[in-house]
Amino acid sequence: MNYNWIRQNTFHHSEFSDLGRLAEEKARRRLKISLCLPTLNEEKTIAKEIVIMKSELMTRYPLLDEIVVVDSGSTDNTMEIAASYGAKVYESRRILPDLPDFTGKGENLWKALYITQGDIIIYLDADIKNIHHRFAYALLGPLLTYDRIKYVKAFYDRPIATEDKKIRPAGGGRVTELIIRPLFSLFFPELAQILQPLSGEYAGYRDLFEAIPFPIGYGIETSMIIDIYER
Repeated sequence: MNYNWIRQNTFHHSEFSDLGRLAEEKARRRLKISLCLPTLNEEKTIAKEIVIMKSELMTRYPLLDEIVVVDSGSTDNTMEIAASYGAKVYESRRILPDLPDFTGKGENLWKALYITQGDIIIYLDADIKNIHHRFAYALLGPLLTYDRIKYVKAFYDRPIATEDKKIRPAGGGRVTELIIRPLFSLFFPELAQILQPLSGEYAGYRDLFEAIPFPIGYGIETSMIIDIYER
């Protein structure tokens, strides 16, 4: 395992907490940045995500140019709530309507490429209960600071709730540790250094995303890493 690679390409959000500097770098490079939130019945969390990102990264610091929600066909009030808080809201099946209609997270992420303006696109899951604007600016930081970096993926501490409702500081992410990382170790050993390949928070340059396929469903998280690596 190449530990030099890990050290050189692993960051903490605190390294990029000077949002004024990030905004200056964005302006200097004349970039547009889009935030995409793929949704399916997220009425309990979508408002808070939009309010925090909009207030901190649009109003206070001009980092985001748009917040876009792409919905898979929610049956709750996700779309109405998102629109009421100022996001641009699209139903996935109405984007590129001449194509066959598929439903899934990967479809939402792919279709976002057709209705966003950003040179950089940030993808965040819409069901994050402890949302903070660092979820976005920590992904932007390496992209705006280092020319060599074109794609950034998040990893976190993974606490887990036990049967007696106590919270242990570690132990979450069992699918990652029992299935995905072992598979990467077998077939793509260089990618075993990716700590949380199933993380739904990542960002990259548009030209990178336009060069790879997007599977329809939740396989998008691992396939994206593999396809970017192979290119």
